[in-house]
Amino acid sequence: MSALYHNLNKTFLNTSMNNNDMDHNTPHYRDLATIARLAEGYQQVYGRLIHYSQQQVVYRVTTEDACFALAQVQNGEVEIEELEMWANLLEMRGDIDHSQVEGLLYALANPEQMGTMSHEKVTQLLNLYK
Repeated sequence: MSALYHNLNKTFLNTSMNNNDMDHNTPHYRDLATIARLAEGYQQVYGRLIHYSQQQVVYRVTTEDACFALAQVQNGEVEIEELEMWANLLEMRGDIDHSQVEGLLYALANPEQMGTMSHEKVTQLLNLYK
């Protein structure tokens, strides 16, 4: 668990990034926001992502986004097994800046190194980010 905490602590160093300079009115931005938060309808967004360019950052994932997504899992709205795919997707997209939550995404995307995710670990992660 110490490796998990080490990687998560790195994410708190850069808390000034936000989405204030982004165009919130584009479907591209709204779809990425839906994915970043695992918000209602996120499954339908996956199919649309292929149509969006990844040449420039359109969305910055914030700690608030990550907490919302983890809360979705904690509340049973999203299956815990989906966290690994979600983390990998956010890490690989060129139109998403995930630097604010890089440690969290690394932990979720690499269960073989960081340990299998459980509801207890989701609660611990939420408590770290709040």
